Amino acid sequence: MLTGTKEITPGVVRRKVVVAITTGTNKRRILFVDDEPNVLSGLRNLLRKQRHQWDMLFATSGPAALEELAQGPVDVIVSDMRMPGMDGAALLTRVRDLYPQTARIVLSGHAERDAIARVVSVAHQFLSKPADAGTVQAVIERTCQFQSLMHDEGIRRVVGTLDRLPSLPEVYWELVRATENPDTGLSDIARIVERDPAMSVKVLQLVNSAYFGLAQKTDSIARAVTYLGIENLKGLLVAVHVFGADDGAHVEGLSPLALRDESLMTATLARQIVKDPTLADAAFTAGIVHDVGQLVLGRVQDKRYGDVLRHARDSGEPLAVVERREIGVTHGIVGAYLLGVWGLPYLLAETVAFHDIPSTVTEGNLDLLAAVHLADGLVAAALSGHDAAKDGILDLPFLERTGLMAELPKWQAKTAAIMAAAQGPH
Repeated sequence: MLTGTKEITPGVVRRKVVVAITTGTNKRRILFVDDEPNVLSGLRNLLRKQRHQWDMLFATSGPAALEELAQGPVDVIVSDMRMPGMDGAALLTRVRDLYPQTARIVLSGHAERDAIARVVSVAHQFLSKPADAGTVQAVIERTCQFQSLMHDEGIRRVVGTLDRLPSLPEVYWELVRATENPDTGLSDIARIVERDPAMSVKVLQLVNSAYFGLAQKTDSIARAVTYLGIENLKGLLVAVHVFGADDGAHVEGLSPLALRDESLMTATLARQIVKDPTLADAAFTAGIVHDVGQLVLGRVQDKRYGDVLRHARDSGEPLAVVERREIGVTHGIVGAYLLGVWGLPYLLAETVAFHDIPSTVTEGNLDLLAAVHLADGLVAAALSGHDAAKDGILDLPFLERTGLMAELPKWQAKTAAIMAAAQGPH
């Protein structure tokens, strides 16, 4: 039974969350794959303290790994990239297709662009060799923790098959044209990427992976794009269509364009609300991606999710309340699960998870969560014509506790100004 959440750094408690997530009494099954027996032996020794919590399996080839998977469910597979015969990319592609509920991690010492392009659509996370035991353990535990957020195995399985979220065609082609223009700067690229939640998530996933060797994870899309560089971005676009156009099912009441615009307004407002200036970029990014779970549920649930959206709209109930009652999970939890298994910063995923139900979190620094909750509620209320303070859109006790309730009129006025500005060209 998990009653709190922790940072990826072992031993550092971020905040207390008053939810109980049942992980079960069975051990997690973790499969390590590498063609070098010495590497597997080293991992076995490094992680020997985990044998009471994990059932660790080891395979020296892709076919041997598939045989292990056929014997029973595996929670996480950690595979080397370069192996003779079936390499890591080919193996993880098979795993994605046959066992989509299994989280997929690449452990490799090779960071060439072509290698990244081959695994980016099939790996949830990336680790570089040599990796110390603490890093491997923390990443696996965190991945399992986010898996536990998903009570619905069917949703977990479908989320596991997604290698990208739908991006808007107009933004996709604008980015392609921009990367082909030699006069386009990185700041121009960042502004395009920031306009689309799906692109923002994928760029952050790549740059926060161990392949790019950042000393510290970043919440900033601008810094992520700068670090990735135009050539890498172009290579990824051409090689694997990471930011492919929206080809998913169309759900009544769910407009990717409207969601993009609402997310951008929320991000702009959250950046102004957050009190700690060092969290400004994180607030903007969290605002951009806070509703990506709706895109996932739109693909997973299709017509059923359309019914959920319509019921929430007609009844005036908060969307998260209707989602939990009708499908057993909120779009915030789904979005957090996706961000978590993709390896984005923990604070970002946590904010997305609880942005609709912030009182669930009771301890720690609540500045970022409060800013995104307030911004999301004010924008949603303004767009729907509701009163954010009276119609159950905002968690008023939470805002009172975080000191934002007194500033509500100020931020309502700011919301009106941002919406007026948004009526112009993007």
